[in-house]
Amino acid sequence: MFDRGEWLAAARRDMARYAGLRRRIDALEAQAAQQLARTVEAYHWPDDAPVPDRRDSYGVQLIDGRRYGEDLTCELAVANGTSETSARMLAGDVATLSSRLPQCWAKITNAEAPLWHGRSVLDECTGLADDAWAPVDDAVAPCLGTHGVARLLRMTRAAVILADPDRARRLAAQASPRWVRTGADRFDPLTGWISGRLDRADAVGLEETVTHLADLLAVGSKDSTDTLRAKALGLLANPAAACAFIAHAETGDEPEPALTGAAQAWTPRVQVYAHLCVDSLDDPETIARLENIGPLLVEQVAKITQGSRIRLTPAIHIGGAGVAADSYEIPQAIRDRVLLRQTHDVFPWSSIESRHLDLDHSIPYVNGRPGQTTPANLAPLSRRAHRVKTHADWNLRQPSPGEFIWRTGAGQVIDVNPTGTRRAPMRQ
Repeated sequence: MFDRGEWLAAARRDMARYAGLRRRIDALEAQAAQQLARTVEAYHWPDDAPVPDRRDSYGVQLIDGRRYGEDLTCELAVANGTSETSARMLAGDVATLSSRLPQCWAKITNAEAPLWHGRSVLDECTGLADDAWAPVDDAVAPCLGTHGVARLLRMTRAAVILADPDRARRLAAQASPRWVRTGADRFDPLTGWISGRLDRADAVGLEETVTHLADLLAVGSKDSTDTLRAKALGLLANPAAACAFIAHAETGDEPEPALTGAAQAWTPRVQVYAHLCVDSLDDPETIARLENIGPLLVEQVAKITQGSRIRLTPAIHIGGAGVAADSYEIPQAIRDRVLLRQTHDVFPWSSIESRHLDLDHSIPYVNGRPGQTTPANLAPLSRRAHRVKTHADWNLRQPSPGEFIWRTGAGQVIDVNPTGTRRAPMRQ
């Protein structure tokens, strides 16, 4: 027989255990924040030390205008299992929070508020005048940990405006940067997104053009307005084809031959790198991985490239046994094999696709020694990772093609292989 009191008591005991664990985690995160601040400061380049001006020695990196040892962010990335870019942002935020907003920082290190709340506050303070930080700290610190994030940030914005009204005027007066970005949809590889910031006049003109094209496309269509507008914007990817469509839709006449020829000339050239097993091409459920897009069914690849000119290149065997060159420069055939084997930067937990990265010799190249440039001794590395490997006492081994063992200057040992990134226990 159901006993409501017993059931509820058991549920509440579990909730109490969870709440206790959360408080312990909060306390540990506060300790970690304190240690992180000490670590970042320990890597601060001494003011009385000369700044190296050579590319072939341990150097410095600038974070928010201050100099730090150049492997700080790479060590931090490995410790946290994040990208080096995220680690650089974290180091800069911690240094600024602890020095510029000491009362807010105290709330974080006392486990009264999480670090990410403090970093959100810091985002609102970008460009703040030197003498405005203290009044913002006075106003915001009492709210940190006691207010929800949305309310906290509204109060922070108000405090920033009061402390530095000129900043608000500058932001309103300065021209915002113009940009356009595109990307693949995370859940549907056959769709993508586009966003941008344009001159207002251009935005108005684009809106009118998209609306007009959508109205023309609506004739005889059952698509929703949003779908028609998306198709209209896609049509603008080929301006001449859009003009030909408008001419035909508005007059019913076939477009002029010159316009049709222009539409064909404007057809975009698309280069798509697809990775798949050739033995399963006849299987409709075969998965292909498209670089910069992600995984999708083979039958869906044609929908990505429809309306575009396609160039097919032969499949390349990626084993590469016995393939080597005696020069430091890497022949394209060897580079292709390495990039097909290593689709991403081999720095721990990196998500940077390898297509446009430099290839690094795992065992440093020595002039005159034959056979060093081989897939078994090459790996794609980002520039920062390459520098710390070369100049910051980091060690990288490739015991077998595609497996990489990192040992950082601080003694962290990481194994990167085709199955992912894993830690090895640190020696005390």
